[in-house]
Amino acid sequence: MKKNFNVLLLLCIVFSVSLNASEIEFDTKKVNMIEVAGLVVDAANLNALENAQLYDEKGLLIATTDAKGYFTGKINHSGDGPVHFKIRVKKKGYTTFVQTENWGNLGNVIRSTYYFGIIQKDSRAGNSFSEMTSNKDSSFDSVLSGFRAVKEKLDFKNKLEAAKSNNQKVFFEIGYEYYLINNGGWLKISSPEEPISTDGKRMVRASEINSLVKRSQIKGMTPVDSKEFSYEIYIR
Repeated sequence: MKKNFNVLLLLCIVFSVSLNASEIEFDTKKVNMIEVAGLVVDAANLNALENAQLYDEKGLLIATTDAKGYFTGKINHSGDGPVHFKIRVKKKGYTTFVQTENWGNLGNVIRSTYYFGIIQKDSRAGNSFSEMTSNKDSSFDSVLSGFRAVKEKLDFKNKLEAAKSNNQKVFFEIGYEYYLINNGGWLKISSPEEPISTDGKRMVRASEINSLVKRSQIKGMTPVDSKEFSYEIYIR
């Protein structure tokens, strides 16, 4: 009788431990609420788009833009690992844009502001784009204020692409400022007189680099801490 009682007691303990472990595992899971806000605009002219719809990867509606192109919405994500999700931006007459995110698990509530630029179907004007910022204030005024920086960035990008068109130059002056540009990025420099090294050997002024190196030849470029030159360009 005592032996049976001990067996029963042991089973109860095992069951209790298993139940508690299950509860502990459940409690450690984080349920993330991803709060999103932002603007949807026409990528070609940056005009606000009304009635653009945003969906999650399950096809659930997140938000619909108003007459100002503004939206707010929430995405549920459960789990204690990395945060993976997608946002699909759809608008009649426009090409669907998909934003894919892979984040670390940042806690219970994540707030992000998005700026989406989408293109009309069969249009060659403009390129679709997205910009994301972290902003605790998701009001329209705050979102609109942040869009000014996005427009400046897009304006610079357009000027950059225009400057690069139909040439292989490396050194450029854009809007009274100076840049070294390769096919993968750019470096802002302070003066046309900045000393530049190519492969750690030859040194020239920035303004002279176009006669020596083609943009397509550059494999890398970087600022350097040297008394002799300020930047180095790698072509080998």
